[in-house]
Amino acid sequence: MANRPFFAFHFHKQAHTPMYIQLAEQLQTAILHGAFLVDGQQLISLRDMKTVSGCSLETVKKAYDHLAEEGWLEAVHGKGYYLTQRAKEARLESRLPLTDIPIASLADSSPRPGEELVKRLRSAFNDSLAVLDEPSAQKKVRLAHAARVFADHLSRRGLPHFPERVLSFNRSTSGFAFLAQRVMNPRDVVYVEEYSYPVFLRLLSQCGITVRPIRMDEEGISIHALDEEHEHYPANWLLINPHHHFPTGISYSHQRKEELLQWAAQKNVRMVENDHYGDLWFSEPSTPLYQMAIDAKISVQVYYLHSLSKTLARDLQLGILLLPAELSKEELERSRQIVSMTGAEPSLVVVEAAIKLLDDPWFSDVYLADRRALFHSRFQRLWEEQRHSLPAHARMYPISGGLNTWIEWGVASDRAAESEDRIVAMLLEEGLELTPGHAFRVADEPEDTVRRPAVRFPLAPMEERELKHWLYRLGAALIR
Repeated sequence: MANRPFFAFHFHKQAHTPMYIQLAEQLQTAILHGAFLVDGQQLISLRDMKTVSGCSLETVKKAYDHLAEEGWLEAVHGKGYYLTQRAKEARLESRLPLTDIPIASLADSSPRPGEELVKRLRSAFNDSLAVLDEPSAQKKVRLAHAARVFADHLSRRGLPHFPERVLSFNRSTSGFAFLAQRVMNPRDVVYVEEYSYPVFLRLLSQCGITVRPIRMDEEGISIHALDEEHEHYPANWLLINPHHHFPTGISYSHQRKEELLQWAAQKNVRMVENDHYGDLWFSEPSTPLYQMAIDAKISVQVYYLHSLSKTLARDLQLGILLLPAELSKEELERSRQIVSMTGAEPSLVVVEAAIKLLDDPWFSDVYLADRRALFHSRFQRLWEEQRHSLPAHARMYPISGGLNTWIEWGVASDRAAESEDRIVAMLLEEGLELTPGHAFRVADEPEDTVRRPAVRFPLAPMEERELKHWLYRLGAALIR
């Protein structure tokens, strides 16, 4: 297949314009940039374009034929589609640079699952279909076994082996919704990091819960800022993402986590430890707050939330909530019943497929190890390039795991959002979709909030060469 120089298709499935027309219009742009051409004369085959674009073979054929009708392509029987003289002349007149091709996206940090994982998932799902006609008693046995496998997996993460405290959900967001709707109270005050997961922030607001953002430093959420806020709005909960924080990539220091546990115990504040990227550490996992509280015998309730979508597959939604060690058997059973009643449990078919993978040494010893090495390598290359690609007033955050880093620039001001939107718009014109820092802040943030502008820069959606390319383009935009 011909090279794909920084081109990504972007389709609007709900639009009135047929998909083949959308594809044909984008192919015209690609042709002008020299993308998808063999020897500069022939468009790649229908089947290759099907793979590249994600469209059906029928849609690709209709798009090629449409371009032929428009005078851009000529169909040669038995050979394929070639550029017409009109298309060749248009290319010479336009001379568009490759970097202008729309649109590559860094808005989603989810990695694509590896080929071997997809192969094993197909097999696992096929085997798990057997549960559909089993009696309820057998399904309960399977769920109990699944809890043990999930607990085994969490123990490799550094958590205690508590299968009786594991609740599984159809996604980690459902696990957090369970906390917001069933465990927290409508008048509770929840402290969150100044940059946080927007979906969780909306859930809290929808439940009538007061959200108070707390500023962060290089070691995590600021203890001094917590004390200041607690004087005015005493907290009931602290929601933090201490391991490869989303979206900044910060990993809390061990000392900061100890300070947080002591602070929560003194203030009688319960904690939600959101482990967004779960198993994607680079060299070794950091110790969870949940385990630290047990080891140090600190009296604070910690709810640990774990997502498997980043390590299995984005569309295989599965989340785990580990309930606090202090809860009684009666409280644990009540929680299980509530989850069952609300329909937030995952399909047993999904659970069976997932535990077949989690229980396979290949997944933890080979697949996850390879994924960690891949994203570590990508970050290392970006870290090496950032000194050459970014201006002196910009800074990339160092990370020790996860799927994204954070790039700040300029000086702190109350116009950070404007600066972010300007840079994001400039890069969008060049063909890159980035997420600005203000997208991760609370919705009702005061307009006079002073901070540095920033963007999230994920490691997963593109190959290393493309990531480096866009890092340089970001650096160029920051000096305009």
